[in-house]
Amino acid sequence: MFAGAAREAVFSQPEVIRRVQRDFVPVALKAALVNHPPRGSEGELLREIGRSKPAPQGICVANSAGKVLDWVLMFDDEPSLLAFIEHAWKRYQQFPDARQPVPAERFMRFPSHKLPDVPDATRPIPVPDEHAADDACPGRRLPPGTLVGRIIGRALDKEGRPLSDTLRQEHYMEARFELPLEVQQSLVQALQQGAGGRFELPEPFVRTLVAHAYLGQLDVSPLGTVPGSKNISHRWQFSGQVVGQGQEGVQSVYFRGTSAVAGCESSLGFNTDGRDWEHEVTLEWEGYIDVQIAPRRLTRLAVLARGKERLRWDHARRKLSEASDVANLPAGRAIDQLCGVVYGLTAQPCQGEEAEGALPERDAPHSQP
Repeated sequence: MFAGAAREAVFSQPEVIRRVQRDFVPVALKAALVNHPPRGSEGELLREIGRSKPAPQGICVANSAGKVLDWVLMFDDEPSLLAFIEHAWKRYQQFPDARQPVPAERFMRFPSHKLPDVPDATRPIPVPDEHAADDACPGRRLPPGTLVGRIIGRALDKEGRPLSDTLRQEHYMEARFELPLEVQQSLVQALQQGAGGRFELPEPFVRTLVAHAYLGQLDVSPLGTVPGSKNISHRWQFSGQVVGQGQEGVQSVYFRGTSAVAGCESSLGFNTDGRDWEHEVTLEWEGYIDVQIAPRRLTRLAVLARGKERLRWDHARRKLSEASDVANLPAGRAIDQLCGVVYGLTAQPCQGEEAEGALPERDAPHSQP
């Protein structure tokens, strides 16, 4: 949720964008990796970055040696955004590397609420040119055949057109989509049992589709798939049928379906930070799945879903609408929306370095954390 709030409130400001592009290298880190670093060289770097974090998520500025210069969670006001960037730039000029100890500054709210500094570990972090043979990249390679793609969702106006404002989390979403091999296998089995006729799409396949289709921050999962959320109700029905067979031994399956899911904050979420929300998503789906006959596996997925979405997000202990967006980043801002929505999803088997067992060439660009 914090990442989305920061994207729309901080990194959408034109002058902030200009300064970041000119003087910094922007990198988005998954909170799960920072909070639970993997083993290996990149895990060591993530562990050092996370060592001084004031909260599970935040905005961090580090130097070229991976030493944290500043953490910040919120800002006093809009002008404080550029003031923080200038402050971090001056800190980098003072501590560009690991040749001298670098205390990590931390701000609950910049510049008015400063937390105690965290002393440097004083040990430089080696950054190898490539991973060791037994060192897994946090970017992780996937089992060959895993379907990988993107899902994009848009809020619609009263005439059914996508809203032009794509900065707000409740207006636009774009996320990575993965369909694991075991989920694909459940669909292949259902297809075989259908013997060429109409068949019901299996629960694991449908759940994977529906779980990704919602607007707003990650925390408002109506299926309860993220910590702090819980599912209240869900129902869906999907059926498919083979509609064609290509010359290269690929069957084309057309499917249709409906889904209705509703969720709200869990007791854990409410007790942790006072979040107060409800989310309902009702969709009609249709799509195509290409299935290779021998060996049986999915080679393409294309899906479209349309429907309605109701999202309300607020805070039980304070009025989010009364606070500046940048002064209240961890809680986000108040949302109260009922509108039409549309989602599009495409996926195909992972390829190249993304596939497990594929090794990058020595001169190829290396993924960085």
